[in-house]
Amino acid sequence: MQQNARNNSNSPGAGAGNTVSNLSSALRQVHIGNSNTTTDQSNIAIDLNSRSTQQQLMDDLNRSSSNAQDAAQVQSQQQGGHHEQDQANNGVPQQYGGPSVIDVSRITKFFQNQPMEGYTLFSHRSAPNGFKVAIVLSELNLNYDTIFLDFNLGEHRAPEFVAINPNARVPALIDHNLDNLSIWESGAIILHLVNKYYRDTGNPLLWSDNLAEQAHINSWMFFQTSGHAPMIGQALHFRYFHSQKVPSAVERYTDEVRRVYGVVEMALAEKREALIMDLDSENAAAYSAGTTPLNQSRFFDYPVWLVGDNISVADLSFVPWNNVVDRIGINIKVEFPEVYKWTKHMMRRTAVIKALRGE
Repeated sequence: MQQNARNNSNSPGAGAGNTVSNLSSALRQVHIGNSNTTTDQSNIAIDLNSRSTQQQLMDDLNRSSSNAQDAAQVQSQQQGGHHEQDQANNGVPQQYGGPSVIDVSRITKFFQNQPMEGYTLFSHRSAPNGFKVAIVLSELNLNYDTIFLDFNLGEHRAPEFVAINPNARVPALIDHNLDNLSIWESGAIILHLVNKYYRDTGNPLLWSDNLAEQAHINSWMFFQTSGHAPMIGQALHFRYFHSQKVPSAVERYTDEVRRVYGVVEMALAEKREALIMDLDSENAAAYSAGTTPLNQSRFFDYPVWLVGDNISVADLSFVPWNNVVDRIGINIKVEFPEVYKWTKHMMRRTAVIKALRGE
């Protein structure tokens, strides 16, 4: 697999050694497991004071943020919270007001001389959804380049980019093998990649050749893109970026993230119990009777997946977001142990590590 990151010297973090993203630098900072190896470490080190990061979280990660913000502001005013607060005193970063200098020449140059084959991924250094796509490209061992857009330069507003992605956000993908087909929205991109890979190779890697399993994978994919990612994005926004402190909004979205993780935790726990009963059959009666707890089984830490017996895009789509929830006060190791073990197994995969490092 070949992957190159096209960087801009004016982009945040450019020139910092081999670090091409906030995600990659965090691999060396936060442990998600008990091992000392780098394959057991992950988190998303979001620069909360970066204007481009604020823009990305508010626009790309929180698709429906405007409605929620309006509702929260009305509620805040009703509670007497309509007075302006001194941002220097309360520590809330200033709202992103758009790029101060527009320079889209790098993007224009790319579209004037596109590659003849492979894929080009348009992403952002602090965009979990972009890294979702990178993980799948890496797992499928596909040849791709990454262009990390610089929002400070307004590159996401370049006419050539808007032409392939009318939403002017990341991620977006160009499939150069299909007459420069452009796809936008992370879920749509991922489903295109696995379906095309299955068609071309006959191998349903990260996918399934079973129609029922395909439907279940789609269900979890849509659940992740519509319920998991947006709720974390909203919680981040109201905790760090909103112009006023609205505790009720922070509480509401953090609670919703916990509810979403409860759904995933229950599904994984049921898969865990079924696996133990199947593989540890000699002790199944004791487990069923409750005389021996399931955590005594030698298969208690064995990997389980949301759909079927193999890892799929349904699982991998959660990875980048699972590593940002600590920023909203959720400790998945303590609160959702099955989610923690599941995430740890995925973070140990070589392709996942390479994708998050931008290699």
